[in-house]
Amino acid sequence: MRDDDFSLADDMAEDNGHDELSSIADLGAEHWQEEIEFLEQRLRGDQGEIDKDDRETCQVALEIARDNLQNCLKGKKD
Repeated sequence: MRDDDFSLADDMAEDNGHDELSSIADLGAEHWQEEIEFLEQRLRGDQGEIDKDDRETCQVALEIARDNLQNCLKGKKD
């Protein structure tokens, strides 16, 4: 997964509303867990140096991924 996947998802959600939010949730909890692991590794520097702008982007993406994971898990309970 690329760092820019989150910004693309956010743009789609803003443009198309609820339908796109549903498709984000359809990615499943496993997808978001993997994304969270990737972003945490990136922030730790496990994948090489990270500059200030990339760090800030990863932090925002990590928050989004955690929210999406919670929404997936919440959706399974309903």
